[in-house]
Amino acid sequence: MASAVLEMLKNLWESQVTDEENRAFNYRILKAVGLFAGSIAVMHNFGELMNI
Repeated sequence: MASAVLEMLKNLWESQVTDEENRAFNYRILKAVGLFAGSIAVMHNFGELMNI
């Protein structure tokens, strides 16, 4: 059971991280999610300063 789960995780790592096409796509997704989360954090902390 544990070896099957470990093998599935190994296959997932190889297919998503070491494959060049998937790595580029996942990097773009990671940048987009990071930018979104960063903008939410900035607006949460400094949103009141944007009042006119």
